[in-house]
Amino acid sequence: MQNGNTWLLKDVRHVPTLRRNLISTGQLGSDGCTVIFTANSWKVTKGALVVARGKKVGTLYLTTDSTNDCNLVASDADTTLWHYRLGHMSHKGMNIIKKNFPGYTETGLDFCENCIYGKHKRVRFLKVGPTKKESKLELVHSDVWGPAQVSSLGGSSYYVTFIDDATRKVWVYCIRKKSDVFDTFVKWKALVENETGLKLKFLRSDNGGEYCSNEFNDYCSKNGIYRQKMVPGTPQQNGVSERMNRTIMERARSMRLHAGLPLSFWVEAVSTAVYLINRGPSSALDGGIPEEAWYGKKVDYSFLRVFGCEVFVHIDKDDRTKLEAKSEKCTFIGYGGDDFGFK
Repeated sequence: MQNGNTWLLKDVRHVPTLRRNLISTGQLGSDGCTVIFTANSWKVTKGALVVARGKKVGTLYLTTDSTNDCNLVASDADTTLWHYRLGHMSHKGMNIIKKNFPGYTETGLDFCENCIYGKHKRVRFLKVGPTKKESKLELVHSDVWGPAQVSSLGGSSYYVTFIDDATRKVWVYCIRKKSDVFDTFVKWKALVENETGLKLKFLRSDNGGEYCSNEFNDYCSKNGIYRQKMVPGTPQQNGVSERMNRTIMERARSMRLHAGLPLSFWVEAVSTAVYLINRGPSSALDGGIPEEAWYGKKVDYSFLRVFGCEVFVHIDKDDRTKLEAKSEKCTFIGYGGDDFGFK
């Protein structure tokens, strides 16, 4: 190729009298490539890489070999790769934080089939609700999602979210049953109050039984936490949590589909989605980053990887013999407890 890359085509036939080289799109599909045709152009992709593209001339789609077109292929692949690394973030969100991407070159985001499958939705409600709070832990939104149609590898069927209204940082905890919400809330409250030195003031949730037990009510009363329980049948009143649940599932669904992982990996996809949502721009913060608003320091994007990509893990010398392989092939399924941990 003009950009120095080699595109190896297998099972080709040599016809000396043929004036042009013809490529079978059916064969490309069998080789794991995706071929996209538009009214005036075409493109061949393999995963995040755009391996070839061209224009329509007459009734034929031809490859282009100019330097400018090949540079466009490289930058297009770069945009798509970051779209995958950021958990299928929207083009609008990527443009807001593009200055934080090492080596990122902006181009239009290509059609992403996994986003269509994962994020398709009906027309949304009009925006309603009070003004966003200014102080951390002044108001926290919470909601429970589930049950999942398939239990996770760890046996979870639900997840519960806690969203700080001021910074829009979200925490997610995957649980086996709804009755686990109270214990999860107590542990989360201790964590965030210890981190900030602040006290939780208001908790907004629906009227689900997991939030309305005597144990939950007594705990909030003793700890000075005011409850804001929504009117039954009006999920819009808990709009922050409802929208966050939708965003989490859209991103998680798109990532899992792109990775080709079974439904039982939904917890890993959800956890990774939340990790990336906290590091992406929030419209409630006018493009600000929740993680930066919570901790007060810049987010590092340099170590992000595509969910479901192939990785090689080092095997410690104590776990292998001298003749055995020093690494093994694995699949990347998320981030650990800190910025440099991987699963």
